[in-house]
Amino acid sequence: MKSSGRWAILLLAATAMVGCGGPSEVHIGAIVSLEGPAASYGASIWRGIQVAVDQVNAGGGVDVGGNGTLVPLRVEMRDAKSDPQIGLQVAQELIDMGIPAVIGSDSSDVTLAIADLFQESEVVLISPSTSTPALNNKGSYIYRNYPSDELEAINLANHIYNVAGLHDVDIISSQSEFGLGIKRAFIQRFRMLGGRVGIQVSFLAEAADVSTHVEELLDGEAEAIYVAGYSSETARAATAIRAAGIELPLFGTGAILPEELVAAGGDAVEGLVFPTAAFDPDSDVQAVREFIQGYRARFGEGFDVYAAHGYDALLILVQAIEEESYRPEAISLYLNAMNPFPGAAGETSFDNDGNARKFHRMFVIQGGRAVPFEAATPGGN
Repeated sequence: MKSSGRWAILLLAATAMVGCGGPSEVHIGAIVSLEGPAASYGASIWRGIQVAVDQVNAGGGVDVGGNGTLVPLRVEMRDAKSDPQIGLQVAQELIDMGIPAVIGSDSSDVTLAIADLFQESEVVLISPSTSTPALNNKGSYIYRNYPSDELEAINLANHIYNVAGLHDVDIISSQSEFGLGIKRAFIQRFRMLGGRVGIQVSFLAEAADVSTHVEELLDGEAEAIYVAGYSSETARAATAIRAAGIELPLFGTGAILPEELVAAGGDAVEGLVFPTAAFDPDSDVQAVREFIQGYRARFGEGFDVYAAHGYDALLILVQAIEEESYRPEAISLYLNAMNPFPGAAGETSFDNDGNARKFHRMFVIQGGRAVPFEAATPGGN
């Protein structure tokens, strides 16, 4: 049942929102993690959001519904601390404020915990980093502008099987929602291609030492090892794998932050190949140049794919509000039918499940940095 009466009350109560000619301020929410295992991702997303806010307000603000009156944009941020229960608490806070749309969250665990609440409350939720297939079919108010694990699995499995020519893979994964979800998606796709998945082991996401799990891989006959986890987890697994004397090619996930991976894994991650969602900092596309210019003006260097997706998520919501109105149901309807949005992280449009229609690009750690696979030096640093 639509709760238009409830929304009328909440919007009237929101901070300085209503005037005779419409809202005096556009208020969007953000739920990110600035503490805990997902902090690196959350901090990056939050910086990207702030760059987008700067850009919108520097242009005069938001023209709600195209009425010709520009009003300021403000984002109310809440720290989920990588904890699903805290995520639920802060999500309810933002919903109770009458905010029509929220960007969040960074980890799959937190996003899954809050998605049902947003759907039941009829408030738009758009995640700039959650990739788990479990977010599918969560409802008409749930979106992500980051590609799902299914798309990542297609790209990585195809690369390993067809490009690298490796048909037998062992897997070590984190026991997080993300690690287990991306592992399942990869296995399904790799087997469809004709590949064989041998030994599968998993470890607790917070485990500092995974060497006992790696010992199981010593008995395998694989041609490569796929590590399913975030940056720090991948670094710990790779370090243990190399320490055990295993020199097989390593492959990782699209959740990798290259600088964090190299800082934690050092030589152990050299040569690791991984997919990443569309973001090319060397592109001459206007949206990319505007994002990087704005990021450097506020934060200096350090922009990455997650900052770009946070930036795009906010600008997508602003476009929806300008084209339609400052109501969650109108924002949702717009996102369902919008033309591809030309963002810093490539073009974005949504399928019937609210998933971004996007693909990945392959990178390799070479010489202590991430290099596009096609530009890497074969067999060297």
